[in-house]
Amino acid sequence: MKEKKLQTNENIKPKSELVHFSWGGRTQEWEEEADQIMNFFQDQLDEREPTKEKERKISYGKQKHYW
Repeated sequence: MKEKKLQTNENIKPKSELVHFSWGGRTQEWEEEADQIMNFFQDQLDEREPTKEKERKISYGKQKHYW
């Protein structure tokens, strides 16, 4: 069976750094706040990604693709 990796407190950002949704406002403002939160979570995932995996993705992106 696969073992689950435990998260350490080092990888978890405090709630004070998160962008909070505000009540009221326009849809455009909500979209901006949602985009900021999504970017925040994506940054956390990118930090966890191993260096070898990043190098593999970069090398794949540099290859010429003929679609």
